[in-house]
Amino acid sequence: MSLLGALTPLGKVAGPRKTWLKSALAYTLAGSLSSTLVGAALGSVGAWLQRGQQRWPVFLVVALLAFSLAAREWGWIKFPIPQRQLQTEKVWAHEFGFVGASALWGFHIGLVFTTWVTYGGVWALAAVDLALGEPLYGATIMLAYWLGRALPVWLAPMLNWSGPDSSALSEDIMAARWLYHRLSGFALIWSGGIVMLMAMGRLIGRF
Repeated sequence: MSLLGALTPLGKVAGPRKTWLKSALAYTLAGSLSSTLVGAALGSVGAWLQRGQQRWPVFLVVALLAFSLAAREWGWIKFPIPQRQLQTEKVWAHEFGFVGASALWGFHIGLVFTTWVTYGGVWALAAVDLALGEPLYGATIMLAYWLGRALPVWLAPMLNWSGPDSSALSEDIMAARWLYHRLSGFALIWSGGIVMLMAMGRLIGRF
């Protein structure tokens, strides 16, 4: 949200739009690089941990984790999720300009676990990467997650909002936060169901 507040005004005013475009590209590409590396690393760790082991119990645990996180998103249960409560550095914009800072912001946030984790679904994705134990799949999953995370940066200037003051945008985002949690819960249920089917398929394949 703070990133949208910093970059969106650049895309709304005619003069700085080129700066916004370069910044959005730098943010997206740098985050793509770091998130891909994180996904590949998780896949590699998963492959190392599961050498010679049956995969179906791991998939079952991942499915249960996804269902638990969905219940958390919907407010049915409460438990803290691991996170580093740290924002990216705002001073980078003064030190490196918006384009350079955007690349650093993207790389930092793309590392996934180095900043705030508002929604628990990312931990389900990390668990899937570990369960699959495939660096290529892990990289693809985290890259897709990052592109979804970067999409609001591209869409924000098109919102029905104008002017250099980004406070209204932040207020609109906060007002719809309950909806984001609901949608996140549905996505977790869907993903957990798919992983559950994978677990059952591997279990049946043993007999």
